[in-house]
Amino acid sequence: MMSVLDIQEDIKKLPQIVPDIEHHFADGCYAREMRVKKGTALVGALHKTNHHFVVSKGKIMVQNGNKSEILTAGYHGRTYPGDKRMIFALEDSVMTTFHVTDLTDINEIGRSILGEEL
Repeated sequence: MMSVLDIQEDIKKLPQIVPDIEHHFADGCYAREMRVKKGTALVGALHKTNHHFVVSKGKIMVQNGNKSEILTAGYHGRTYPGDKRMIFALEDSVMTTFHVTDLTDINEIGRSILGEEL
């Protein structure tokens, strides 16, 4: 099985897309909602925090480290520091991550949860 980093290098050679992202804020909570079209492959950032995520629509194949699985709408999972995922959308899909933070600047949030700007 190829590593997520190897897959990321291969994906960089393909035409690039920017997923549709919506940012939601509540007291002390930031939610990042990503809509991905069927057939899209992407590699996420290296996560720095422990947080929840939900697949609310569709079906995705996810590889994280040596683990590969299919997640369908209604799935609730956890992300841990050090996680880096490859995602392939088997259907049009919506995934949302939830982060504890009082920050409201998207780039500051990105640096605090991912070590890079969103």
